[in-house]
Amino acid sequence: MNKLNQVDLNLLVALQALIRTKSVTKAALQLNITQSAMSRTLQRLRHQFGDPLFVRTKGGLLPTERTIEMSTSLDCLLQHAETLLNPAAFEPKQANTHFTLMMSDFFSQVFMPPVYKTLFEQAPGVSLTCLNRQPDMMEKLSLGEADLSFSSDVQKPQADIYAQALGPDRLVTMMRKNHPLANQPLTLDAYCNSAHALISMGGDRAGAIDLALAKIGRKRNVVLRMPHFTAAPYAIEQSDLLLTLPGCLARKMAEHLQVIVMDTPIETATYQYHMVWHARQHNNLAHRWLRTEVQKVLSQAFSE
Repeated sequence: MNKLNQVDLNLLVALQALIRTKSVTKAALQLNITQSAMSRTLQRLRHQFGDPLFVRTKGGLLPTERTIEMSTSLDCLLQHAETLLNPAAFEPKQANTHFTLMMSDFFSQVFMPPVYKTLFEQAPGVSLTCLNRQPDMMEKLSLGEADLSFSSDVQKPQADIYAQALGPDRLVTMMRKNHPLANQPLTLDAYCNSAHALISMGGDRAGAIDLALAKIGRKRNVVLRMPHFTAAPYAIEQSDLLLTLPGCLARKMAEHLQVIVMDTPIETATYQYHMVWHARQHNNLAHRWLRTEVQKVLSQAFSE
């Protein structure tokens, strides 16, 4: 308590702003103070912690290891302090909270429309920003650049990351309705001898199917690589390419395109979609409401 008595808690608020903005100027604007005042505050912070805290680079302030280490604890501390100072209640009808969500294009198309409907019905003042899911998803959650993400790739979540399972899916194969292979069982030989399209958001040269084929000494011929899940089926409708993709998306696209969906002739594991968030948001009442409503809607979607 002696050390705590010596700390101005406003310094911690300023430190959080500096971590999130990586800029003295932007942090000053966020806290509605002058740039010179923020510079003096940074000097006080450096003296308080006995560490430079940030190094100036062309891209802005680069946090030191000490700053990175205490970032999560700082967010949690300030969130708890805010909870103590504000009534412990969240009223959706009166809320004007903004949330940033990260997801793939196909997840947004297949699952999210009923989620948006529910959220805006319950909380008309809430606003949403949706971002494409990126490989640095965990970092964006950690830095507060996104509130919630949806992913099937969270086998090894970080200690300060929460992940909640939403529902299962598996890979299937799509082809145009008049494809030469359309009226017969899709064999492994026919699959490997065909030309394929591959959806690769990160530019990977191989997908999960390629790894599964490699384990049994087989491979396929990928001639088209695309970054967008929802664009690829249109290419399949106009070609003799095969496309292996998530079953939920394949069934949705088959409702609108002249394509058929078949079982992929190699066994792959069923995988889970997850809702992912950072520890700093875990006890936030608005965020908890958001997660609860998303879970309700998507649980129903996966049970249908």
